[in-house]
Amino acid sequence: MNSIHLICLAVKDISKSLKFYRDGLGFKTSVEGEKPVIVFFNNDGTKLELFPLSELQKEIGAPASNVSGGFPRFTLAHNVRSKEEVDVMMKQAEAAGATIVSQPVTQSWGGYSGYFTDPDGFYWEVAYGPDWEFDDNDMLVME
Repeated sequence: MNSIHLICLAVKDISKSLKFYRDGLGFKTSVEGEKPVIVFFNNDGTKLELFPLSELQKEIGAPASNVSGGFPRFTLAHNVRSKEEVDVMMKQAEAAGATIVSQPVTQSWGGYSGYFTDPDGFYWEVAYGPDWEFDDNDMLVME
C-alpha cells in the first residue's frame, strides 16, 4: 500500500465547510446544493471529502466522547511555487473565514510557510520551498 486516494474531514457543519472550501478557497466539486450528505472535492492528485462528524462516528462505531478538542495530531498542506503565493493563499483563507494561527515566516528548514485552521479547527499549512519541484500533474516531487 503506497498511496492515499482520499482524505476525509469529519466536519460539524457540512454546509459551512462546503462554503469555506468551495466558495472561499476555490476547491472544485460537482456539489451544487447547500446541504449535501457528503462532498468530494476533485483536486490534483487527491480527493478531499467532507462528511458529517456524527455520521462518521456512527460508521466507525466511535462514540462522541472519543473526539477530543485538542490538536488533531496531523496537518494538511498546500504547497505552492513562490512566497507570494503563500501570502495570497493565506489572505484568501482568512477572507473565507479561516483563523490564522501563524502568519507566514521563513522557517528553519529554509522554506516559507504559515498556518490557518478551517471552520472545524483542522490545521492547514501553506508552504513554499526554494528547492521544490512539481511534476506535470502539479504534484510536489519529494525525493
